[in-house]
Amino acid sequence: MKKLFILLLPVIFLFNSCIEIVEEITINPDQSGNVSFYMDLGTLGGIAMNMGENYMQGSLLNQIKTLPETTAGILKGINGLSNIKPITNKKGLYSISFDFKNYRQLNDAIYKLFDVKKHFYEPGYIKINKRKIIKKNYAPVLRLFVKKYQDQLKDKSILKLLSYKTIFHLPKEVKRFSNKKSTLSTDKKTLELKCSLEELLSAGTNVGNKIIY
Repeated sequence: MKKLFILLLPVIFLFNSCIEIVEEITINPDQSGNVSFYMDLGTLGGIAMNMGENYMQGSLLNQIKTLPETTAGILKGINGLSNIKPITNKKGLYSISFDFKNYRQLNDAIYKLFDVKKHFYEPGYIKINKRKIIKKNYAPVLRLFVKKYQDQLKDKSILKLLSYKTIFHLPKEVKRFSNKKSTLSTDKKTLELKCSLEELLSAGTNVGNKIIY
């Protein structure tokens, strides 16, 4: 995920449009589930890649185009993951999705994608049981890498045009949640949290959550 986020930043910054990076997690009653990370540039997709040739070396563009497949190769080495699906198409959709048996395998996948070693004394990225989900606030990690690209921006107001969204689909109704920026669906089974990249760069931004369902 770190590489997906970093490699796509130069392309994103070329456009005066609102584009979302989405992390979508579906939890089953037995605590298994599915995860999708995606960015859909829509009709801008082909234009973005063509214009990117004027701003980036061909090797970087090739990495962006092949990143879902590369990510799939990394995930195939993790026990407990299945149904790994990379997607790259001419319409501008870049996606990787997979199924997991339990949250420990999901944690293994996330740390592998971020190329981060977890210390035994640190809480995992996510913990799931029959009635509760605790998702770690990893905004500090995202800020660290995004700030490296700020000096490439001619106008930093463009940070407002890129957003990050987390979506949870739960098997039961959500009773309460800790992050007040979250919004709950009408059926109370889908919880979303969204912030702009500009907000993400703020030290006080929290993208973690504790969900009781």
